Amino acid sequence: MDSSALQNSNQMNSNKPHQAGKSLIKQTKHRAYLLQKHLIEWFNNEQSGMQTAIQQSILGTDFTSEDIDFQLSSIKSRLEAGDIVYWVKQCYGVEDKQELNQKREHVQDDLDSQSFEQAHVLCIHAGNLPLVGLQDAIAVLLSGHNYTGKISRKDPYLLVSILKWLVHRGWKSQIKHWTIETTDIPAKNFQTVLFSGSESSLESLRAILIKAQIIDIHTNWLNRTASFSMAYCPNKEMAKKYSDQLIEAMVRHDGKGCRSVGVIVSPVGLNELQKPLENALKSVFYKTETAGISDSKVQTQGVNRNRLAGVAYKKAYNLAIARAFICVGDWFIEEHSFEYLSEPRSNRLVYWVKGDEETLGSLVERFGFALQSIYYLGADIPAFKGLLNDITNVESIDFAQCPPLYWKPDGVDILRYLCPFTI
Repeated sequence: MDSSALQNSNQMNSNKPHQAGKSLIKQTKHRAYLLQKHLIEWFNNEQSGMQTAIQQSILGTDFTSEDIDFQLSSIKSRLEAGDIVYWVKQCYGVEDKQELNQKREHVQDDLDSQSFEQAHVLCIHAGNLPLVGLQDAIAVLLSGHNYTGKISRKDPYLLVSILKWLVHRGWKSQIKHWTIETTDIPAKNFQTVLFSGSESSLESLRAILIKAQIIDIHTNWLNRTASFSMAYCPNKEMAKKYSDQLIEAMVRHDGKGCRSVGVIVSPVGLNELQKPLENALKSVFYKTETAGISDSKVQTQGVNRNRLAGVAYKKAYNLAIARAFICVGDWFIEEHSFEYLSEPRSNRLVYWVKGDEETLGSLVERFGFALQSIYYLGADIPAFKGLLNDITNVESIDFAQCPPLYWKPDGVDILRYLCPFTI
């Protein structure tokens, strides 16, 4: 273990709440700097196991090498930008001395009635994108709690490689266990379960864990089940200017992420933007569809014929009902009316809705918890946010597929959720 290995996060005097609060904050900052350093080392150290995990993922998952490289590059850049330390600073603030002293008073008040206890947290990770579960693991470690992970079979290599590296770098006291098999999750008296994934599997998985006595009916669950995001284009100029970013937000990761655009709202009809959007879709589609695909991922001719038949049918149907649409490969953007628009179900079909910001607000209300984020294309953010509920993420289209590490899935800041001393 190196000299920067973790200190015991529970060494505090519980009889002195003010000092304990200061100690908690100091320890969390220490963990942030340390974790950020060790994660960057995983990317840079040839002995970290990252390259092996990448090759295993290319050969043994549905991810393309291009999507894996994109995700890893994005995460590394956010680590090097200091996202983890910034995330912790956001939780208690260090803007100026007067504000810091005020915040310390609040910390003391909070800790007078509640001392910090290290909890066991079970993270049930999704596997729809490479390393999609990393944020939860980071948050648990930063908060000082104990991590146990249920790793997705769809992404079984990258996160495990990072966990092994962190154990090697001194995080063994907090990283308790990880497994792909639900039945291998140890009974740890978990205080919290962080669930990310499909809502359809939520209740059945919870029942399995209760039956196996891994959790009980009173265990606290935080569920993140949003399945898609929306974009708003205020005018033709913004749609043309940000067309590449918009299409990237649709196509990246095969459109399978909760941050992937499934619905676009604009006062402009799709027919008026046919050419620039079609060109952007062609450019992004052919780049992502052909880059880094190994022989093991080349589909059979039978599957290709089925896809082509489906594409031909959809084209013919759209033409028959005079619906505006764009088709490149087997990706479709189709204009649908607001009144009958349903929640997107197909990764490769994006709905275009002609409407204003009020239409957007109505759709946010309609889709509810299935909706993850709203991306703006050059819009006025304050005015934009005023039309939406408080938990809706409103973000720039530039960050759709490469968000900061402290972004809020389903509107929840997971570090604030786990930390007992935040204000």
